[in-house]
Amino acid sequence: MQKNINHSKNLSDDVMTLPFLGEKSSELFHKNLLKTVEDLIWHFPERYEILNNSSGQKGILEGTYCLSHYKKNRNGKNILQCLFENKDSVFYGCWIHFNSKYPLSTLFKGKKYYLYGTISSFNGAKSIYHPEFIDKDKIDTIRSVYSLPGSFKRKTYSNILDVIFRDYIEYVDETLPSNILKKYNFPEIKSAVKTIHNPKDQNEAMELEAKKHPAYIRFIYEELFYLQLGLLIKKESYKKVKGIQFKINNDLLEDIKKNISFKLTAAQKIVLVDIFNDMKKNVQMNRLLQGDVGSGKTIIAFISGLIAVKNNYQVALIAPTEVLAEQHYENLQAFVNTSECEIDLLTGSTSQKDKALIKLRTSEGKNHFIVGTHAILQENVVFRKLGMAIIDEQHRFGVMQRKALFDKGYSPDILLITATPIPRTLSLTFYGDLDISIIDEMPPGRKKIITFIYSEKKINEVFEIVQKEIDKDNKIYFIYPLIDESDKVELKSAKKNYELICKHFNKDIVGLLHGKLPSKEKKHLIDRLKNGDLKILVSTTVIEVGIDVASASVIVIENAERFGLSQLHQLRGRIGRSGKQSYCILIYSKNISDDGRKRLEAMKKFSDGFKISEIDLNLRGPGDFFGTRQSGLPEFRFTNIVKDRKILNQVRDDISQLLNEDEKFSSPCNKVINKTLKNKWKGGLELSNVG
Repeated sequence: MQKNINHSKNLSDDVMTLPFLGEKSSELFHKNLLKTVEDLIWHFPERYEILNNSSGQKGILEGTYCLSHYKKNRNGKNILQCLFENKDSVFYGCWIHFNSKYPLSTLFKGKKYYLYGTISSFNGAKSIYHPEFIDKDKIDTIRSVYSLPGSFKRKTYSNILDVIFRDYIEYVDETLPSNILKKYNFPEIKSAVKTIHNPKDQNEAMELEAKKHPAYIRFIYEELFYLQLGLLIKKESYKKVKGIQFKINNDLLEDIKKNISFKLTAAQKIVLVDIFNDMKKNVQMNRLLQGDVGSGKTIIAFISGLIAVKNNYQVALIAPTEVLAEQHYENLQAFVNTSECEIDLLTGSTSQKDKALIKLRTSEGKNHFIVGTHAILQENVVFRKLGMAIIDEQHRFGVMQRKALFDKGYSPDILLITATPIPRTLSLTFYGDLDISIIDEMPPGRKKIITFIYSEKKINEVFEIVQKEIDKDNKIYFIYPLIDESDKVELKSAKKNYELICKHFNKDIVGLLHGKLPSKEKKHLIDRLKNGDLKILVSTTVIEVGIDVASASVIVIENAERFGLSQLHQLRGRIGRSGKQSYCILIYSKNISDDGRKRLEAMKKFSDGFKISEIDLNLRGPGDFFGTRQSGLPEFRFTNIVKDRKILNQVRDDISQLLNEDEKFSSPCNKVINKTLKNKWKGGLELSNVG
């Protein structure tokens, strides 16, 4: 008999159309991103409860209702206490917040009740505060516990889910090919959804909560499958984008060598070969260059850009902050022959008059390098002949921002640079569409930075170390998490501690830097630290990128336990940029957590950025690793990249086999892939020419 399905139903139906949800509740659900029936289907339980006496603090007390009375607590509020008795003893049900109707109107003397909740004690007797009354047949059953908006009632939400499973579950389409389901013994999608919402027994609930049940694993696999497949399709599409075939010969390379005043490392040379080979092809380069702090990524970018310039093309060098853009501008001026190579700096602080002139020069091709921030991406910046876009600290830029270059009608070679070493698992996951080069060697002559950990109580010992370095004419950074003090968090501020440091040292040698200062003032302070009378710079993390002061030998980071490992490593990279012995001093507060201690110990023990990034990933998880989620990529609901590496490897093997056997997904088994891929990426594959 064919099922009578109401075809007016749709997974995209607003939650407002569901029974039990009024207008106010629907608005509350919308604010919590639960807008449609489909959202509720994928809003899985955060945990499970077994309604018995073996599930931790919570349990069931059975007894006959006897009487009730009121008692005031310490705050003067009335507590309703209801006495129940059973064969062995008595216990209390207690309510601090109650009304005239509940619970007294539902209780009858001599009737047996089953009270469920957290069991504590009162005057030597067991008690349950704000218990839930359950039916006898619910004992030993599994309850799915959801994160719900506001104080929305669990029972009402359960009724809503009953309606969804009755009226809508048939519209949930399968998303994985049948051969994959068979290979891993995954349940079909409808069955998997039902199992996760309503496990049949305690063992199944425990497996689901541990994310080890096949019903849950199939969704982890599915997320990784379509992410990896989408990235590989993007990567293949890059090869179809006609790029610039740059001419690179020995004469050109010998000419560029004149600009390099030191010997490149073996790792730098290997990376340059990768980039040169890409640039010589007639397809667009999309390469990610990774390297630890101070490994020499910038010189690789300059050399690559100069190749493009000597082929009569323009180069855009984009940085996330004005400080870093200005640093690149100054270093690039020192690197190239400025009589032959015109360089312009375009940032938000550039005057309107200069902006107009630079834009005119850019459109006429009178400049070769255009260095700047996202101001370069503005619609009214037009290049005459853009050949390469170099994007530094690229994880701070979304895919859509990079797409702005292509919307101008250019197909330049793309070189992305990051000084945040990315663990291999994350590289495969988020950058599977890019070719990746890694500089895994530091320039010779650099001494390992010695890292100390101090309690905030020992700040005077830190000051002694600082004074010795000042006496050697070295420069010092003091870093704080906040600009100003806050009533909400107990963190140290740059402004207040600037005053303290001025009192301890000569105030004439101390400067204060933070993000709210005008660009000219920031630049003036940095110049004074580099070449002038300034010895100490008190700052926020604004110096994390873009500050290169060779004589800086000490960085002191207060509230260090509150920073992520990768950020601490970036900050440490501001020193040790010469042959001098340098010191990183991490100061922790009395409120340090266990994870905070682990981060500081890792900083003391390791100097390799890739090792530190692995530890950081394990401690913080992938969601926080970059600070913000990568724009343009599907959001994970189920996957934990740290824990699910094995599944990621399985997925990559399966996709490789799939593309070899059925590249167009034309077989009946694989037709589901095309539809699901488009739905998962929701237009993201249209960005296939964006690195």
